[in-house]
Amino acid sequence: MSKWMVGCVLMLAGLCSALAMPAVSADLKISGYTQARFLDTETEGSDYDFDLRRVRLKVAGPVNEDGTEIKLQIDLGKLDDDGDVVLKDATITHPLGDEWKVRVGFSDMMFGEDVGYSSSKRLPFERAQVTRSLFPGEKDTGIYFFYKPTDETKHTPHITLGYSNDLQGMDEKLFTGGDVHDDSEALVASVKWPLRNKGAAGLSYMRASRDGFDANGDPLDYDDDVWAAHVRYNGSRGFNFQGEYFDGSRKEVDVNGCYGTVEYTPKDSKTTWFYRYDIYDDGDAADYKRHTLGAAQTLGKRSRLTLQYEDIDDEGTTGSTLGLQWQVKY
Repeated sequence: MSKWMVGCVLMLAGLCSALAMPAVSADLKISGYTQARFLDTETEGSDYDFDLRRVRLKVAGPVNEDGTEIKLQIDLGKLDDDGDVVLKDATITHPLGDEWKVRVGFSDMMFGEDVGYSSSKRLPFERAQVTRSLFPGEKDTGIYFFYKPTDETKHTPHITLGYSNDLQGMDEKLFTGGDVHDDSEALVASVKWPLRNKGAAGLSYMRASRDGFDANGDPLDYDDDVWAAHVRYNGSRGFNFQGEYFDGSRKEVDVNGCYGTVEYTPKDSKTTWFYRYDIYDDGDAADYKRHTLGAAQTLGKRSRLTLQYEDIDDEGTTGSTLGLQWQVKY
């Protein structure tokens, strides 16, 4: 067991023991979920795979009377493949008044809808290809300021402003082979107008820069400049929709992409049907295109079984996947 794994486990154990200490807070909650998945992948051949995709454990809640909240989340899903415990969240959030609050630490990059949308809520197994390509890892370490008006009737947008100097996953994707990552930073801004039933529509923007060196020691400078328009609509008759359009540059190459997900739950039914179409253009001659169709069956208040089929055209290489996933929350 690595030192990093030991440290995460000890941190989590310490927070869990704090739940029994009224002086800390009686409102700290332990939660999480497990996703067990079987996939049959067909591209140039067949590949069968059974995996614990995600095994999340989270401690979150207020820690004092001033409104300060903490969140610590780890993922144990890689342990069955001889991997390590992975830190997913470690944040401190504090109110700055009635309408502003600040968050410091490591967590979701606050961009658009798909980047930070919980994998326990999302019906397709994974995020859209454009999201996974532009925001691999979906996490950063930095500081975020959030504005939420106290009077929602005025239709004033919610505002998010952030600065990060550690972009998880993104630097590894950009600096490959003999390249060496040295430094990175990003500015993020987002405005969202609330819609009924906890929906939202808005715009997001990110400006990122990364510095490093190639195998010969020569400097490498990469810039990202991405904006997105996004919407999450939760209807009252069983229909929901989530869509997003991205445009900008990655590694100084023009890129764009989009996705649209339709969800439908018939009246008095425990089955939700969903369809998603997503596309990503990374500057090559051919684009990535994917159709995702599935059904999610609610087995109980904290259990869901999802059957999903994907038809994929990955820049000229076609293939498909058929998967079954059992999710249990706790």
